[in-house]
Amino acid sequence: MIERSVETISNLERGTSLPNEATLRRLAKSLEVPIEDLLVERSSGAGSRSMEFFQATELLKMMDEKQLKLAYNILKLIANG
Repeated sequence: MIERSVETISNLERGTSLPNEATLRRLAKSLEVPIEDLLVERSSGAGSRSMEFFQATELLKMMDEKQLKLAYNILKLIANG
């Protein structure tokens, strides 16, 4: 229904990869849910993960090793306040 390979869907289901925007839109349409429902992780007491979490993950994938280390150190500083 979403015109993706069995391998791609398997990777999404297992959490080994994240869908791109086109795949997210197709998933939302096929499941008849708002795209936001696919982007927000709901779990007991853990809060939620928003579109920014997804977008940050996509940005991290594009970074080289030096950029990734810098981004990690910046996030660590922010998290530790």
